[in-house]
Amino acid sequence: MFCESCGTQITEQMSFCPNCGAAVNQKTPEASAPEQPAASKKAAPVYQKAAPVYTAPPIQGQGPVREQQAIVQKQTVYTRKLPIVVIILLTLGFSIVGFCGGFGGATIALAMSTIPGIVLMILIYRLDRIEPEPVGLLVKLFLCGGTISIVLAAAVSMLLQVFLGYILEPGTFLYVLIDAFFVTALVEESSKYIVLKKITWKNPAFNYRFDGVIYSTTVAIGFEIIEDLLYLIDSTAGIAFIRAAFPGHCIFGIYMGYYFGQAKHLELAGQPAQAKSMRRKGVLTATVLHGLYDFCCLYVQSAPDWLMVILVVAVISLMVTLNVTAYKNIKKYAREDQEV
Repeated sequence: MFCESCGTQITEQMSFCPNCGAAVNQKTPEASAPEQPAASKKAAPVYQKAAPVYTAPPIQGQGPVREQQAIVQKQTVYTRKLPIVVIILLTLGFSIVGFCGGFGGATIALAMSTIPGIVLMILIYRLDRIEPEPVGLLVKLFLCGGTISIVLAAAVSMLLQVFLGYILEPGTFLYVLIDAFFVTALVEESSKYIVLKKITWKNPAFNYRFDGVIYSTTVAIGFEIIEDLLYLIDSTAGIAFIRAAFPGHCIFGIYMGYYFGQAKHLELAGQPAQAKSMRRKGVLTATVLHGLYDFCCLYVQSAPDWLMVILVVAVISLMVTLNVTAYKNIKKYAREDQEV
C-alpha cells in the first residue's frame, strides 16, 4: 500500500509514514462471508463413491449339479412317456393277436377282456385326489351300468335291428353305417347316460368337475365288463383280445364325463340351457367316437380284401390314438379339477 500524503510505499503494520510522518488510515476489517471462489475458476468436480457390486463366490461342484439336474429332467420325461409307450405296445399286441384269431382258452380270454376295465377304474379313482367319491355311490353306478344300461340298450337295439333289416339289406354300406352309429352307438351311449344322470345329477357328492369323469367311466366300465362276458358266450378268444386292446366304453365315458362335469358347473351357475347343451354335447361326442369304431369293425366283415386291410389298419390306428388321448385327458382333467 502507499501513503496518501507523499506516495511512499508502506506496509499495513505501519501507523505513520516513515517519509512524511503522516498517520496511516487503517480500515477495520468487516466480518464478511467466506470468500467465494472466482467465477472464472471452474468448480472442483464432486465424486460419488459407487456402491460395491457383490459377486457370489462360485459354488463348489456347480458343473456336476447342473449335470445331475439335466439327468433328473430327462428321467422325468422318460417317466411321463413310458405309460404312453406301454399303452401303444399293448394296443398293437392285443390287436394283432385278436385279428389273427386269438389264442388260449376261455379263461385267458375272459381275463384279458375284463382286467383292463378294472385297472382303468382303479386308476381314475386314484386320480381324484381332492375329494374321493363315496365307494357306495361308485358300486351303485357300476352295478347299474352293468345291468340296467345293458338291458335297456339290448332291448332297444334288437327292435331297431329288426326294423332296419326290413328296409335295408344286411351287410351293405348304408346298413352298417346306420347300425354302427344309431342302432349300436347312440342307443348304448344313451342308455349309459340315463343311468348316469339319474343317479348322480342331484347327488350332493357331485361337487367337482372331475367327478363327472369318475361317474361316467364307472357306469361305462360296468357296462363293458358285462358286455365282454356276453360276447365270450358266443364269440372266440380273438374278440376278447381286441376288446382288451381297446376298452372303448371306458374311453367314450371319459369324454362324456368331461362334458357332464362342465354341465354341472353351468347348472349351478344359473345357466340351465347351457348345461343341457353341454350334456347333449357329451353324449354326441361319445356316440361319434363309438360309431366310428364300430363302423370300421363291422364293415371289415363284408368289405373286399383290399379294403379290409385298410380298415384293419384304420381300426388299430384309431384304437392307439384314442387310448393315448384318453390317458392324457384324464390326467389333464384331474389337474384342472375345480369345485362346481
